[in-house]
Amino acid sequence: MDHQTERVGMIHGSWVRQSQMQIGVEDTGFRQAVTAVERLRTYGGRIFSLEAHLRRWDWSTSKLAISGLPDADQIKLDLSELLVRNAALLESEKDVGITMFATPGNAGDDTPTFGLHLNPLQHGKIAKHRQDGQPLVISDVQQPATTSWPRSIKSRSRIHYYLADQFANDHCPGSLGILLDQDGTITETSNSNLATVIDGAIQSPPSERVLSGVTQLMVEILAEEIGIPWAKAPVTIEQLFRADEVLMMGTDGGIWFANSISNQPVSGGTAGPVYQRLLAAFDEMTGCGAGSSDGP
Repeated sequence: MDHQTERVGMIHGSWVRQSQMQIGVEDTGFRQAVTAVERLRTYGGRIFSLEAHLRRWDWSTSKLAISGLPDADQIKLDLSELLVRNAALLESEKDVGITMFATPGNAGDDTPTFGLHLNPLQHGKIAKHRQDGQPLVISDVQQPATTSWPRSIKSRSRIHYYLADQFANDHCPGSLGILLDQDGTITETSNSNLATVIDGAIQSPPSERVLSGVTQLMVEILAEEIGIPWAKAPVTIEQLFRADEVLMMGTDGGIWFANSISNQPVSGGTAGPVYQRLLAAFDEMTGCGAGSSDGP
């Protein structure tokens, strides 16, 4: 296999060209979207917060009753081999995204589907959002009720995120949609956790109301270390509009900020002091500095 010309991934225990990775139409992941997924990325060629990602993976797969998967030690070996087999991409891109997924397999079969593949990061867009921010739009889409499935799991059942982003782009091209909770408070976007900054203090939605973001967890630790208070409580739309800053945190982008909410600028559309302090601390933690998302 010519590793220089195409990405390599794993599916059903075999390493194949990524374009050849397939699941069948009888797979429960296709038929019912029962798919646990974990998105990771590298900084400086090293996988970021791997142990935290594996803990969330165990939680997601257990809640979806997907059994018979490789254990944590084997997954670590597989992830290492994935990077080795795609050394040419790592050399050219410097840092990459990683997707790991699992389904229960075909109906009536006890063999799960397990796969790994790389996804190049949009380095230019990430760098722009870190420097200039990203527009957000409050959508009319609600999160599924917590009685349907726990929001703390990461899965491929993402129609609500898709519809929220469609709504946002209709109102402000290039923006992301904010999903609402059943009580009208805000929750998250399709690729980020959200937090407001008012009078120097951070507030984010309660953990059980959003996806348990690994990047947010790391940013919370940094905030505590540098003395920035952080509370977990429902965030109203009114709080969002009067926030001094709105933070965004996700695997691909790390930490960045919202420059507007539904076409209303946040803090003049520029980076605020709390964001700048956290960004500096985050770059120091990842060991990559300000150029970590600037691409090759």
